[in-house]
Amino acid sequence: MSVVLARLRATPPRTIGASALVFVALGFVMNALGHALSLAWFRHWGQVLPCYLGYVLPLALLVRGRPLATAWTTSILAFIPLELCGYALGTSVIADGNVIARLLGPHNFTLAMVLLVSPTPLVGNAVVDVALRLWPPPPPPSAP
Repeated sequence: MSVVLARLRATPPRTIGASALVFVALGFVMNALGHALSLAWFRHWGQVLPCYLGYVLPLALLVRGRPLATAWTTSILAFIPLELCGYALGTSVIADGNVIARLLGPHNFTLAMVLLVSPTPLVGNAVVDVALRLWPPPPPPSAP
């Protein structure tokens, strides 16, 4: 756990700020897509904030800069308990008769969702990298 905390503490504040903005936006987009595609969504829209800021953002910062295979594997493993708990507790809603459940069966829905959402930290990190390149850091303060 201390390795994880050390890695997160070493992340520049500018990267954390940009990541927070990107991941909150990504959370709302993903939730809206779940509604629009009649797949699944959060029971309450406010769940986006603790889920994406408290779970997905730290995960994204943890896998940031890691090799793709390591980052994606870590992401898949991290999303398993999140998806299982969300559906088991009813905090995530599965749309009746959604296309994934029809194609793969209702027993495979959660596995499919884990695989579908697992690239989220990787995609978010890529968006953050672009944003940081387009949004240059402020110049250092000049001496009086």
